[in-house]
Amino acid sequence: MKDPLYFPRTELAAALLGSLKSGISSAFTLFAPRRMGKTQFLTNDIAPAAEKDGFNVFYFSFMDNRDTADPARFFHEALHRFALNIRTGSGVKTFFGSFTKIEVFGVGIEKETQQQEIPAVSEIIAHIAADDRPTLLLLDEAQELARIPRAEGMIRSLRTGLDIHQNRVKTLFTGSSTNGLRAMFNDIKAPFFHFSHALDFPTLGREFTDFLAGVYRERTGQDLDADKLYSVFVQFDKSPMYIRAVIQDLIINPALSLEAAANARLAQMQENGNFPRQWNALSAMERLLLQSVARGDTSPYGAEFRAKAACTLGVETVKASSVQNAVRKLLRKDLMAKDSGGTFRINSPMLQAWINENVE
Repeated sequence: MKDPLYFPRTELAAALLGSLKSGISSAFTLFAPRRMGKTQFLTNDIAPAAEKDGFNVFYFSFMDNRDTADPARFFHEALHRFALNIRTGSGVKTFFGSFTKIEVFGVGIEKETQQQEIPAVSEIIAHIAADDRPTLLLLDEAQELARIPRAEGMIRSLRTGLDIHQNRVKTLFTGSSTNGLRAMFNDIKAPFFHFSHALDFPTLGREFTDFLAGVYRERTGQDLDADKLYSVFVQFDKSPMYIRAVIQDLIINPALSLEAAANARLAQMQENGNFPRQWNALSAMERLLLQSVARGDTSPYGAEFRAKAACTLGVETVKASSVQNAVRKLLRKDLMAKDSGGTFRINSPMLQAWINENVE
């Protein structure tokens, strides 16, 4: 069933697929904080467009499967099943991995309960590459792959297979942790060092909220103030998930005002996030950094920030090394992220909103 509140990113999907199909690139990594619509983009835009373009499509979320007993094994099994599936019939195949089963064309295949010998990942990719159709691997939240214990051999095998067969097997990674992605792609010892072209996943703008206002009008016969709706979207740090929830509330209860719906959702999400406890566990320097970044400061190492920090902390000076140490801690905790342009940002839209509303 089509999601009426989903705003398609058709042009972005076409551009990425065009580059992959033409051979300009064999792999992309899309980065954005969580709750910004990356997964929906893969499943709603990329997968069906790739299928129409003649690709076999494999999707796997390392975030959804990180709490399974052996996520590396689960990925290995899922990839193996996909390889077997695409060779057993004609036509393009799309394959999704989930918690306890793999679904192929709506038919659930239960996850194997007994360990069985399956080929190495590089051999499986060779099998996939031998199909008449090219294949696109959609590997969601790829930073979690680097955090799986004792998975180094499987990761190296994956890299080998993708390197050898990059003309037939394309890859689209997503990630929400700069620290985790760096461990995967940027460090010289990283398993996928310089393998993928990194891109910031673009945020949606006014066109998205105008689209949502149109859906609301179709469903209720009433108009929303488009300017106010966009302001709420900005308040939620342009997270599609949260503004969609507000629209859902308004459609279910048209008597509810936009302001009331937004405030209720904001309060609920901040309560679920347990931000006060998280905030109190941080050092004074970490708090100052998050507060500064939340309010738009993109240069925390600069003299201006260090002077303000020294004044706030009641010390004579704050060294750049002290700021750098706090930045590293925030990156490791996944509270702060750094995009491909070197700009720092808060990794959670809700945490950013909470900081701006509750911290003076």
